[in-house]
Amino acid sequence: MRHTKGKWVVRPSWSYRKGISAKENTKNNKPDEYTVYANIERKTLGGQDSPYSIAIASMQTYSNGKRPMDEVKANANLISVAPEMLQELKAIELGLNHTDSDWAKERLGYVRKIIAKAEGE
Repeated sequence: MRHTKGKWVVRPSWSYRKGISAKENTKNNKPDEYTVYANIERKTLGGQDSPYSIAIASMQTYSNGKRPMDEVKANANLISVAPEMLQELKAIELGLNHTDSDWAKERLGYVRKIIAKAEGE
């Protein structure tokens, strides 16, 4: 199982019901959701790199405003750093694998479980 590569970023989104003015007046109009996008580079017919974004995840709250949007944004931020965290966990796994202490062996088991979960195993 592979994840979408590229730098993942979080951007706020407003519903169409609020209209374009909601985006312009962000001080009074909080976003309705936060979307995680992957920035992708692809070759066009002319051989040029052409950047575009694809949505990875959309974080929303359906609690009628009872769940704070700060929490929704925090969840989106956590998802957006997932590829980098997985890469670092794999580096930590290599380091722990070459350490003989009981603490390192215990942590190695946890790290391997997290990596397996992230890779869909």
